[in-house]
Amino acid sequence: MATKIALLVALMGVISVAVVSYALLSMRAVDHSYRELIDAEMRLAPHLGDAAQVLTEAERIVHTALFDPDAGRRQTAAQQLRATRTAFLAELEGIAQLVAVQPHVLPPATTAGQATAALSAKADALFEDALLATEAAALQRDSLAQRIARDRFDPAAQALRKELAALRQQSMGHFETAVQNLNRATDRTLWATTVAVTLGLALMLMLSAHVAFTQISQPVAQLTRAMDRLTARDYGDAIPGTARRDEVGTMARALKVFRDSMQQADRLAQEVAAGAEARSRSEQLADLTSAIPGAVFQLALRADGDCRFLFVSEKAADLPGVPVLALRRAGSGAHGPIDQAYGRCTVETEAQPDAPTAVRALFASSFHSLRPVDFDVQIATPQGPRWLRTLATARPLAGGEVLFSGVWLDVTERRREAQALRDAKDTAEQAALDRAHFLAVMSHEIRTPLNAILGLAQLALKEPLSLPQHDRVQQMLRASKHLLGIVNDILDFSKADGGHLRLENRPFALHPLLADVTDLLAPKALRKGLDLRVEIDDRLPDHLLGDPQRLAQILINYLQNAITFTEQGEVVIVLRLQADGDADTGQRHPATTGQGASNDSDKNNSSDASDGSNGSNGSTLMLYGEVSDTGLGLSDSQMGRLFQPFRQSDTSITRRFGGTGLGLVISRQLAELMGGTAGVRSTPGEGSTFWFTAQVQRAPEPALSPPDADAPRAAAPAALPAATTATTATAGAAPTGPHRVLVVDDNEINLQVACGLLEHGGVAADSARHGQEAMDRLAAAPPGTYTAVLMDIQMPVMDGLSATRALRAEDAWRHLPIVAMTANATHADIEAAFAAGMNAYLAKPLLEDHLWRALAPWLQPRRPSSRGTEPDKAPAGGPARRAPFDARVLEELLTLFDPPSLRTLVEHFIRNCDRRIALIRAAVDDQDWATTGREAHALGGSVGSFGLLQLNDVAQALEDAARAQDADAVVAELQALEAAARDGLMQLRAMKTLLGGPPGAAPPLRS
Repeated sequence: MATKIALLVALMGVISVAVVSYALLSMRAVDHSYRELIDAEMRLAPHLGDAAQVLTEAERIVHTALFDPDAGRRQTAAQQLRATRTAFLAELEGIAQLVAVQPHVLPPATTAGQATAALSAKADALFEDALLATEAAALQRDSLAQRIARDRFDPAAQALRKELAALRQQSMGHFETAVQNLNRATDRTLWATTVAVTLGLALMLMLSAHVAFTQISQPVAQLTRAMDRLTARDYGDAIPGTARRDEVGTMARALKVFRDSMQQADRLAQEVAAGAEARSRSEQLADLTSAIPGAVFQLALRADGDCRFLFVSEKAADLPGVPVLALRRAGSGAHGPIDQAYGRCTVETEAQPDAPTAVRALFASSFHSLRPVDFDVQIATPQGPRWLRTLATARPLAGGEVLFSGVWLDVTERRREAQALRDAKDTAEQAALDRAHFLAVMSHEIRTPLNAILGLAQLALKEPLSLPQHDRVQQMLRASKHLLGIVNDILDFSKADGGHLRLENRPFALHPLLADVTDLLAPKALRKGLDLRVEIDDRLPDHLLGDPQRLAQILINYLQNAITFTEQGEVVIVLRLQADGDADTGQRHPATTGQGASNDSDKNNSSDASDGSNGSNGSTLMLYGEVSDTGLGLSDSQMGRLFQPFRQSDTSITRRFGGTGLGLVISRQLAELMGGTAGVRSTPGEGSTFWFTAQVQRAPEPALSPPDADAPRAAAPAALPAATTATTATAGAAPTGPHRVLVVDDNEINLQVACGLLEHGGVAADSARHGQEAMDRLAAAPPGTYTAVLMDIQMPVMDGLSATRALRAEDAWRHLPIVAMTANATHADIEAAFAAGMNAYLAKPLLEDHLWRALAPWLQPRRPSSRGTEPDKAPAGGPARRAPFDARVLEELLTLFDPPSLRTLVEHFIRNCDRRIALIRAAVDDQDWATTGREAHALGGSVGSFGLLQLNDVAQALEDAARAQDADAVVAELQALEAAARDGLMQLRAMKTLLGGPPGAAPPLRS
């Protein structure tokens, strides 16, 4: 301790000497700087003054030479200027030397040197100009001398004088600054001395306190804390101060001995506790391994293939083929442990000769990739084969080994269940194939007798019959068609339910499809006095790619239901691109065409299948369609029973209206197959809206083209599904001109029906019983005899597909139109027909309108519009409009309705027609073009079905004029509309009276 105090006193003395020495040296330096500064200022001032005087003298000499008339003195002026120049430069050189010698008391040497160098350069230029001026004056060139003096010498002299003054001012400023700096230096010295003395005293006090704290108080406190930690059995910190040689060091070393003794005693206690814990954990591990559903093992594998089992649980003894005792006794080796474990096993691979070799390869692969091991082996046992699964993870160990920790599982039951599932899957797939075959057979077997009934009924209606006979045959035809619809619904449902229903993807036009749908059911709507309207979004392209037959089937199902369950009001078909909320909110968005928009309020209840995707994406469009009615509506419970097989909203419906309840189910299945869905929203008392969505694609225009008779495969037949198609006034008309068709079928009734329908349509028909006979007839006939061939598919001797392929192989028949007739109207059958080279197909039973639709491209019929038949030829120069009335259309309606029913239907139509014409007239008076176009469209959509062909044309022209908002054209077309309606309705009323003749008389409608 005494040594430390002596060191503190000595340190105090050193600090005092240092402070005094600093003060003396600093004051001496300040005094020396003062002296140098004053000396430099005294030497610089004369140089600057002399330089200014020399410059003044140079100016005087120049101006004297300019105006002195004495030539001799002018010559002397040049010599004087040279002497003056030497003196001026000498003064500047003196200034530069002074700056270089004493830069610390004058302006910065670089700045001052640059200033004097610049002055020297300017002085040289100045005196050069002065010499030029004096020399010019000496040569009597006064004007030049004066110009040099005025323009160059005088401005340069003034500038040089200013720079000398600035240099002088700079020197004075630097002098003052230097004086101030020296004063501040003196002040700093005094303050530094004061601070140093103060800090020295403070340092002594701090050192004294530090020695007291660190050497006495702190070591004692540290030893006290060490004692506290030892009391708490904390041995992590070292004992401080054991290296000291004073009293504190002695205490620290004693405490260290005490700590080592306590630590040794605690270590012994911990070893005893660790042994007990290890025994407890061993027991827990044994319990866990016994609880695992399998045997646990650990296998160590080296890079050279050497391996050994480190652990095998007791449950390995319960597994078949695992010798647990042998595995535990087996030492390390390249083959022994694996052979012991898998020697009695086989593996499902042909790449390895035996199980041990295959297992070693699997472990070796995992050794390099560290991927888990997972494989099954089969073990032969007296009770039968058993399966053992090996699951293990790989973890690298030090020394290049890999430790596999895994489990052996008996997966025999799981393998058996998997095999049972595979067998069940195979059985289900075979059942599906059997079901598809059954559907094909049933379709053929049911349609064959139906073809006879429908065909013969159609032929019978074309013969003169008494009124009761006509009614009975008509009822038989309607019942047969109803039965056909039920059969088709059941077959379609079975196909969709079994996943055998396939869609087409071909181009079609939307407006003709809608025209076919509306024309099909327009008579039924008019019969009940219902308005049938169609609204199409202008953004929806007319040419699309998709399955038009299935789209039409959905619309027809919805439309039939709407007309059936609506007693008054209207039925509206809407088609547009799907908008957000169509399937969710239940709101109905009006169409964007000029045909008008619905005023229905939002529906309160909805029953939706799913959301569907919205809008369109590129060439793929989401089509949204709905059919709304003003019927009774549906409650929530009734909507919940819809879209279920063989279920209708009310059990009384089946008794009142019939039906299988499959139409809505099939519609939803078709919509889902087309990437959409279907649903209904309704409010009791306000009507219902059945909607659907379907994905279609844009098609390049024109998307549809007439079938090419020269092509092996023409466009597919009509879009309307056979299940719901009926003969209407819009069916294909009979052909014109001489035509002959060869009918090939092995069934006599089918031949009779097909030939009879053709002959009644004005087409000659020949028959053949099989494909070979057909080929013989074609070979025997002159070229061009037959316009087309109707070919059955299934026939003896040579079937229709073989006959078609044989005909296509010959140049003479390569382009002959061949239409398939088949009762197996499945997708596979149709594709097979087209693949064989057929141009189109007809599904049995054979219906007259389907027949003419299929043959229309080659028989060149009078092409019907969507609202009537072929227009009559117009007079030259007049508009191409048809006759006011065509009785043949009414004659066709008699194939659907009995005379009293048709009379009632015509009466409803006439009243509806008069009402719409009155609405059109009022809308034209109000210049309401939207209403005019909508009502004209609605009128044109129905009048063609009753033979008012000219009225149909005029209504369409009026609709076009209303859309163009051409007032003059609208008025002109309105007058033509009223005239066509007057003539057409007059003839229709006259024909209506003929429907009420005496019983037994045939309706005299044939022309």
